[in-house]
Amino acid sequence: MADLFKEKWDTFCENLKEVGSIIESESSLSETDQAEGYRYLLRLMRLSLEMNLEHSNPSSPSFYNLSHETAKIGADNPDNIYLNANIDGKQSYEVYGNIGESDYLSFGLKENRYSKDGTMISLGEIDMRDMSVDSSGNFSLYVGGESDSKNFLPLPENANMLIVRQTYKNRISQTHAKINIKTTSSTATPDLLTLVKLENQLHQTLAFVRGTASTFIKWVHEFKNNHKNQLPMGDQAFFQAAGGDPKICYLHGYYDFDKSEYMEITTDIPDCEYWNFQLENYWMESLDYRHYPIHINESSATFNNDGTLTINISHLPMNIKNNLITEGRNNGAMLLRWIGASSYPIPNVEIKKINSLEAG
Repeated sequence: MADLFKEKWDTFCENLKEVGSIIESESSLSETDQAEGYRYLLRLMRLSLEMNLEHSNPSSPSFYNLSHETAKIGADNPDNIYLNANIDGKQSYEVYGNIGESDYLSFGLKENRYSKDGTMISLGEIDMRDMSVDSSGNFSLYVGGESDSKNFLPLPENANMLIVRQTYKNRISQTHAKINIKTTSSTATPDLLTLVKLENQLHQTLAFVRGTASTFIKWVHEFKNNHKNQLPMGDQAFFQAAGGDPKICYLHGYYDFDKSEYMEITTDIPDCEYWNFQLENYWMESLDYRHYPIHINESSATFNNDGTLTINISHLPMNIKNNLITEGRNNGAMLLRWIGASSYPIPNVEIKKINSLEAG
């Protein structure tokens, strides 16, 4: 038996080496992009192990963070706290807790197919504006089974993940939601780990890393080729098929300018529940929002006299309004998102010389 375990472990390690080919296949990467690429794979591995080993049993579900401050996927929102739970479409669940001071709180049923074809199709969505919440902020949401509650999501059999998006205009100072999940259709029983189960979990872990990294590098190629120094509308159905919230409009772009330049983005702000703009690296990870000004929303922005917004992006800090920084990198992805917007303005993006600003 010991030899069998060693064989499975050795196979896992060999397959892990092969995942590095995703980084190696990218040409003309800077030293920073290459280094962050390998770090990205390690971060995805951490997230995937949490999902596939520690929180894998849908009969005793628990929430984990599939994106957070130091491990990130697909243009993660710095204003969000993400919760994920693995579920079984043949069961039923209760999600309960308190909404805290969240500005937007949504629950989405998904079929997570990142390990197969890079998609995560929405199978049902509800947010706190459509739910009954008591005066103290407490709620219960029923998922699957039968219910006449307003707070209910039918559960398709192919659903295997619940995503919770908590969005805050000031994530540091606001009181966060407290959210729990339990099954209402089965009783949790001990589920001892076996060789077959461990082998499957290790296989799924690597498949998720490979599928996720492969999916979003294709996005980056598209943005680099067709969205360079722009924030066009793009194909919203395509973005949402990878797990996006149908209530959110995503304007993805790719920035590329040198250190003698800066990027000026000017846009109208539509009537909406929430908006923000963020900078990312080549791998579509949000930059280090713990320590640097890499994103902006209504609470941190200074608006122009006519109500429009101008964001000024430079590689290093400048004494200019609404200044975000790339942390010194020349290129990467970027994203402007609107939630529940009445219209979808397309920003004007210009690359300007820093010395022209200083001369003015």
